[in-house]
Amino acid sequence: MKLLEKYIDEIRDYIDQKKNSNVYRIFKADPFSSWPKSDKSGIVLLPDLSVELGNPDDASVSFQTWTEDPSLVNDGDITLIGADICEASTPNLPFGKIVIAQVANFDENNAADRTREMFLSKFDLSLSGFMLKSASNYMAEWCRISKDAVSKHFSFKILGSSLINELNALDYVKSVEIIFITSSNNDVDELFDIGNRSLRTLNAMAKMVNEMSYDCSECEYSDICNEADALRELRDKIAYEK
Repeated sequence: MKLLEKYIDEIRDYIDQKKNSNVYRIFKADPFSSWPKSDKSGIVLLPDLSVELGNPDDASVSFQTWTEDPSLVNDGDITLIGADICEASTPNLPFGKIVIAQVANFDENNAADRTREMFLSKFDLSLSGFMLKSASNYMAEWCRISKDAVSKHFSFKILGSSLINELNALDYVKSVEIIFITSSNNDVDELFDIGNRSLRTLNAMAKMVNEMSYDCSECEYSDICNEADALRELRDKIAYEK
């Protein structure tokens, strides 16, 4: 399926723009991260807190895209635009996170469920000193990192490696890369439009599959379908089969 590939192209354009004006690094994921697991249900209390990512007072945008084309995914890359966790000059950092995955055997009948399973994989992380405090379905995450973890150099390479390893455990995921952005609230906020359209594209596909009505004039996703060849082709395919 080529449903989300246009958004991957937009993400690449965004990275090319931001890396020219910000600190920009690429790490390679560690498939055998030695960071200790949490033994306290991942809770980071305020007295133990060092850095927050995506606090409600700061920008936070998190979303995922996927493709079946391996050439569109830089396998194992963890891109960081902005300060790393130990480099934070304030207790709070804005937080942008984009997951790009190469997947296999996705179709209109399983894509929504598999996308949801990929989304939920972040809740399986169990990293000492790291707490996913809040993660809404609509593109925002709020994380806490403890003083002890920062003193031991917890980093986006460690976090990204752990997330990539969780996703790679799913049998239909073939490769993963992750982009983190902490450079500014404005830089993170700029991601919202790409993520929002990507999510609405998935929702439009799910509606086509689950509903019998094809009256585009009454559909809240008609603007997305009008922009996406893949959605129009899918709509015509489903309508023909039914």
